[in-house]
Amino acid sequence: MSEQKLLRYQHIRRLTERTDEKGYPVPFSMKYLCLNGEVMEAHNVVTTSVDTWNKKRTILFLDSGQYRTIHDVLILEVNNHKIVVS
Repeated sequence: MSEQKLLRYQHIRRLTERTDEKGYPVPFSMKYLCLNGEVMEAHNVVTTSVDTWNKKRTILFLDSGQYRTIHDVLILEVNNHKIVVS
């Protein structure tokens, strides 16, 4: 059984906005809560923009080309690391 690491809300940015040595976004996986209460999973996504004022980010699903805007506070997990609000 793998051990799951708990990270603070402030670490979301570090995990979702990483770039490689050429400056390209590094894909990640995440779980987030929809407004209807459903937990959604997103795999192989990158952050395309961040609204720091409203604490929202737009992610791009690399496999489908679909964009989705998500409130940071609704992010539950990034790369199998649980996010806790503190």
